[in-house]
Amino acid sequence: MKREFFIFAAAAGLAIAASSAQAQSKIVRVEAGNPGSLTTSLMTVLSKIYKREFGYSLQINDGQTLTRSALKLGRGKVDMMPFPPIIYHFMSKGAAMYKKKLHKQAIAASKNVRMLMGHKANLYHAVAFDGAGVKTWKDIKGKRVFTGPPSGAAAVQSERLIKLMVGYTANKDYKAIRLPWGSGLQAMMDGKLDVYIRPAGIGDANIEQLGSKKGFYLLNAGPIKNGWDRKYTKGVGRVVGTIPKGTYKGQLNKEDVTIGGALFTVGVRAGLSDEMAYNMTKGLWENLAEIHKSAKTLEAISFKTPFIGVNAPLHPGAVRYYKEKGVAIPARLMPK
Repeated sequence: MKREFFIFAAAAGLAIAASSAQAQSKIVRVEAGNPGSLTTSLMTVLSKIYKREFGYSLQINDGQTLTRSALKLGRGKVDMMPFPPIIYHFMSKGAAMYKKKLHKQAIAASKNVRMLMGHKANLYHAVAFDGAGVKTWKDIKGKRVFTGPPSGAAAVQSERLIKLMVGYTANKDYKAIRLPWGSGLQAMMDGKLDVYIRPAGIGDANIEQLGSKKGFYLLNAGPIKNGWDRKYTKGVGRVVGTIPKGTYKGQLNKEDVTIGGALFTVGVRAGLSDEMAYNMTKGLWENLAEIHKSAKTLEAISFKTPFIGVNAPLHPGAVRYYKEKGVAIPARLMPK
């Protein structure tokens, strides 16, 4: 009887361990940016789709600085994240925020990054409250301008965009304020900033929040005729787009606003199983109507341009899905 009991206990233990391992294999560790942002909204709706379709549980850790999340993805500590193309460019070169202490680590981590897809993501919303004396980009001279979080790609891009448009240098011609996203928004609400710059999808809730406090202008780069747009779009993952007048409550612009923006990709670690990467790619594209319906900011995602902004190899699982759908894959994106 003792022998039979121990055999039963051992078998039960193995069954529990196997069940636990299977459950663990369906947990997807995700890091995303500021809550309420376009990228976090996408991860949130995907968590519902993946749970329903495949039983995957996305554990989303939002409010993260994506330059740091990218390193964690490359080291296998994160499974999935919204991935700005410019960050992968910096990682693969060990440049910008990775240049000094993290040079070698960033290059090594970049080799373990794979992509599922790319999409149009955001435009730079530069908000100035009515009465602040700022209605054009030239007016920011000497002003306090929130450009993004410390060590983040958004701040680097905002300051480069300003340089291209009006030639102003951060902390020389204007005071560049770098704070976490939430702190920057609160500082603007409290009147401690003159301009608040945020890369956001059209219809972003954070911009709506500012409009509920006071009327504001979105700074328009359209009138600037120095070729800034051509120079800007030569950079990695950059686009130029339009924010229609009347998009937001409190928006005082009488004309559409032309401004620079960014593309995004969905990145995963190279070690993710082919089956999971295939299912995640399939689940995204075959539930696109649900994704569009979930948030206005996600309406720009299109299967007509699945590789827009993608500058790292696709995951083999994603390749399998695109081949099944007859989508031509650029040779540069094929995994080795």
